Amino acid sequence: MAITNEFREAVESGKKVRVRIMLKDMMLVDPTMRQFDEMLDFAIGKIPDLYDEHDEEELKFNSSEWNEAYLNSQMVAVVSNFSKERVDLLRNMVKYLYRNKAEHIRSNETYKPNSSISRKQIGIGVTAVGAAAAVAGICVHQGALIAGGVVVAAVGVGIILTDKEA
Repeated sequence: MAITNEFREAVESGKKVRVRIMLKDMMLVDPTMRQFDEMLDFAIGKIPDLYDEHDEEELKFNSSEWNEAYLNSQMVAVVSNFSKERVDLLRNMVKYLYRNKAEHIRSNETYKPNSSISRKQIGIGVTAVGAAAAVAGICVHQGALIAGGVVVAAVGVGIILTDKEA
């Protein structure tokens, strides 16, 4: 996952509360913690004092005591006391309470081998197909094939030029 512009902006402007909220929310969005870990690494690199000293609240690390109510109370508490202990607790709680969602995310990733193809790559492929069709049309003296190939190639170039990640 790429770091979103919104998160990057919050980190670079030093908005610790906003960064903390976005981080804790990402735990629930992606209970595999991959996106959270990437975001946290980025944030710590720019905001070295993102973590707080733990506020001495006794945390429940026994999974038999975990439920939605306790998770919600800790999600609220982490915004004002972003301690390593509380973040570790939340990571473990979310992984445990949302393990089915995490497994679903992981299993869906295995069935999406093309999910990493960028818009630019698609544009390059479309341009190549259009160019090949135009060349084939020239070779066999087919005006319609030439015109169609040129149009498809132009669409591919348009895709490449409008790619925001380019």
